[in-house]
Amino acid sequence: MFSKVPVLQYIHLLMIKARQALSKGMATNELLLAVALSLMIIILGVGLGWEGNKVTPVNPATSAHYNLEPNNRLSFMSNWDGPNYLDIAQHGYANKDEANFFPLYPLTVRFVHTFVKSLLDSGLIVAWLSLVGAVYFYLKIVKQLYHIKDNLEAMRGVLFFILFPTAVFLMATYTEGLFAFLALGAIYYALRKKYIAAGLFAMLSTATHVDGMFVVLLVGMLMLEDRVRPLKIAASVAIGTLGLAAFMTWQKIKFNNPLEFITAQKGHSWLNLSDAHFLRLIVSLNGIFVLLLLVSALYWWPRRKSFSIFSLMYASTFFFVGKDLGGLGRYSLVAFPLQLMFYDYFRNKKAIYPLVIALSAILWTFFTLHYAGGYTGG
Repeated sequence: MFSKVPVLQYIHLLMIKARQALSKGMATNELLLAVALSLMIIILGVGLGWEGNKVTPVNPATSAHYNLEPNNRLSFMSNWDGPNYLDIAQHGYANKDEANFFPLYPLTVRFVHTFVKSLLDSGLIVAWLSLVGAVYFYLKIVKQLYHIKDNLEAMRGVLFFILFPTAVFLMATYTEGLFAFLALGAIYYALRKKYIAAGLFAMLSTATHVDGMFVVLLVGMLMLEDRVRPLKIAASVAIGTLGLAAFMTWQKIKFNNPLEFITAQKGHSWLNLSDAHFLRLIVSLNGIFVLLLLVSALYWWPRRKSFSIFSLMYASTFFFVGKDLGGLGRYSLVAFPLQLMFYDYFRNKKAIYPLVIALSAILWTFFTLHYAGGYTGG
């Protein structure tokens, strides 16, 4: 079925079904709409990967795939770093090489695995439920920022998120889905001036991914823009850092080095700059994401400086990633001002908006097929 219908027809079908869902009562219920959108994008992504692997040779490298459940038909949704997270969920941190993988996602997978027999299915359940939460908060953020009451209009902004070129990682056994859910929750509650909740979500994000510190700083900057008292800002920021602090404390106990996650990153070719690093940025596909983040920083500077600085923080990861610039596309997923920039600029351009969404869908299809085939994908 999937191989016979062009992807743009699926996107059109996605819009039609979303409209139908809205007409049946979701117009005032962001959670039901988030479930519907997430379910449709998961079905589309998994279907594309499944069908694509039937006609396109997959990466023959064993290290690129999850091999512990060869009969599980969804194993193509756990490639590259995905099996590492599942291994940690099952066996814990067996050695220092895994210390750069933050713990909250594998811990959550481990908990679900006590009820679900398949480790892979447990990882996907966590990722997919997190995607629902991320879409829910994204809807809320769009409505909050633009004073929108219509969920259909807010959904037009969310499409830039769920159809972001590397959004396949929101559906895979990676931290991205859970991290997006927690980061967007922190940002939403900061925008709503619920700073304790924002700090708690930020705290969980710092236990999920090293970029959680960017979220903590953004929460602090949003509070600063709202002229919140310095003591409250410091308290929220301090709460936000507790996730990272707990992980560092555990690493001190386990490996006698609270910064073992940084040492492990070096073993994965991160933090090893060379003279050719900037040249690789120019010629690498992932380098395009750095350019877009810089554009986002310039775009938001006269509008909302906190968003601009947040984009710059993500652009700065270029200086730390490995020689292949891997990860830049994934990290841009939660650099949400980048996607909001596209919505802000194109939302009133009725003739161009569908073309931009279609282009994003094409790139999303490419990266999804690329990842499902066992290639890096971003």
